[in-house]
Amino acid sequence: VYFDALETALQGDRQAGRVRLSEATSRLRGQLDVYKALVNIVAKDPKVTVVLGPASNTKNKDDTSLYLSQLQLTYGAAEIDLVDANRKVIASSAPGQVGFVYANNLINAAFNGRLGYTAELNEGRRLVRFSRSVLGEQSRVIGAIVVSANLAALEFEWPITPEPIVFFDASGLSISANRTGLLLRSLTENPQALQFPLRDQMTLAGAPVSTFLSSDGIETEVQTLKVAIPQLQMTGQILLDTKNARNTALLRLGLALALLFALALIGAVFVQQRRRLALESRHSMTLEQRVEERTAELKETQSELVEASNLAALGRLSAGVSHELNQPLGAILNFAENGKRLLQKSRSEEASHNLSQIADQVRRITRIIGNLRAFAKQEQTPTERVDLCGVVNRAIGLMQTDIANAGVEQKIVVPQQPLYVTAGKLRLEQVVLNLVSNALDAMQQSQKRILKVTVQKQAEKVTLTVQDSGTGIDDPARVFEPFYTTKELGASKGLGMGLALSFGLVSHFGGQLTCQNLKEGAEFTMSLPQAGTPQ
Repeated sequence: VYFDALETALQGDRQAGRVRLSEATSRLRGQLDVYKALVNIVAKDPKVTVVLGPASNTKNKDDTSLYLSQLQLTYGAAEIDLVDANRKVIASSAPGQVGFVYANNLINAAFNGRLGYTAELNEGRRLVRFSRSVLGEQSRVIGAIVVSANLAALEFEWPITPEPIVFFDASGLSISANRTGLLLRSLTENPQALQFPLRDQMTLAGAPVSTFLSSDGIETEVQTLKVAIPQLQMTGQILLDTKNARNTALLRLGLALALLFALALIGAVFVQQRRRLALESRHSMTLEQRVEERTAELKETQSELVEASNLAALGRLSAGVSHELNQPLGAILNFAENGKRLLQKSRSEEASHNLSQIADQVRRITRIIGNLRAFAKQEQTPTERVDLCGVVNRAIGLMQTDIANAGVEQKIVVPQQPLYVTAGKLRLEQVVLNLVSNALDAMQQSQKRILKVTVQKQAEKVTLTVQDSGTGIDDPARVFEPFYTTKELGASKGLGMGLALSFGLVSHFGGQLTCQNLKEGAEFTMSLPQAGTPQ
């Protein structure tokens, strides 16, 4: 029983570990893809090409260095270098890099028409570098662009995980990790680096385990899972503590022994009863009562264990539910406080409107809980017949504080009669909130701030148009691509996923989401098929 339970628990830990290691690997690749895309964009920039031409001068190089510095600050790169045909840095976002000569395969790959890549240590920094050739007339290679990313800055955005996750380069050196004490440790015999604290591999219930020495000197028995990342020439590894698996196996062993003891006790009592039934019937009844009491105690113990497990799962679920419910609960609090003040001033009609808003938020909470229930049962949230006018009015109401704080003039043109579409009510409201929020962000630097929201019926479709008087969209064709954004990239500004997710939701509803630049600002149009009249 013990080894079977231990094998099952270790296997369950490995399955969960593979998921977390896959998430960490995808997250690192996604972060580095930003800089991989950046080096391709900068390599084709005319501001870079002209500096490598024959008419280049010192002023051009200084201007280019300033331009590269702006790109470096915008995208969070460690540094961006412009290299001439002699491998010499002639412009850089880091002034100290000018004059540096690259002598590794990073530039060779770029000069040969490939995307260069390397992970290296540079003055104590753990850098990942990408390179791409700069082409001149007749597609002749005249230089290269090198974009460097600091792994320490990327690790700062990682979530906290209970297990150590480490990424090793091709030489076996830990180049990135979620534990600082595990950085720059080598899996091989490297005299220039400390040995990675993993040793004495053995087998536990058919699974390979090792001894891991933590930074505080505590030895831990761990399972190790690995995944190769050929695109980055790295190997990811996660260390899973076996303590929980052993505790689970011991618990099941205790339950098995208790069951065997109960069965043995029942058997002994039964034999004793048969021998003394004729002479001691009263004593026999006492023994039967004791057996029943022991059995009841075992059942009670098992029920307590199940209840403890359910309480732990409930705790994890409540953390997620509280995050989803914060926004509508905050809105309910604001509407309740405003309603209280309105009642004190005898403004009953406005107070009644606030109560209606509170009821809408309660229904929204109900929908959120319904979505969580559907997610827990692995169901897809169904669509329904939704009044788009009502959804837009509720979304605009929720954004009133942000609109007022931004000093935006709003022109809302929504019909009084309902216009029905087929969609998920909560998800459709999220799309509208995203479009209005993006419009407010686009007008932050504009002197003239006008938000226009229009809902109308066109043929067999219902359209929502959101216009702003901002600076417009640099590339409307790419605005719905993941990671494309004109905002500053970072943990507080996002990575440009909002419109991509909105585009996917509208497409799932059978509609279209488009955008275009206006003379002043931009316009987003959502078109959904009109829902038929219910039978």
